[in-house]
Amino acid sequence: MTEINFKKELTTLDKIISEIPSSDMTQQIREICDIIMNEESPQMKNLNRAPKGPNKFLILEVPGFLKKEIGFITLERESEEDYVGIYWSFRLGKQDKPARKIKVHKIEGNSAKKVMYQFAKLVKFYRGE
Repeated sequence: MTEINFKKELTTLDKIISEIPSSDMTQQIREICDIIMNEESPQMKNLNRAPKGPNKFLILEVPGFLKKEIGFITLERESEEDYVGIYWSFRLGKQDKPARKIKVHKIEGNSAKKVMYQFAKLVKFYRGE
């Protein structure tokens, strides 16, 4: 998912969703996020500084706004079917401070495919693609 191509990504997304036995949207999103995380985590240089939490389904590293900054974008569940994308920032010079929540984006979608599509657009924006 480093190079996000929406048409290709949607076909891959359709294939993944069809292979998931559950029709529960939350379970589908969780399994899709696990697959993406397995692909992305080897490329993440600062995974140990990423924000942690039980409702964080996916954590991706993105460039920071400043030179000495690392950014993370997370897909999180707020309630049963409400999801948000959150941009977090971590300053490289401040080793003991946790990442700060900078911007929260509401993700609209009534299916796993729509939620993941909206999140992919957000990741693409923060990666400058």
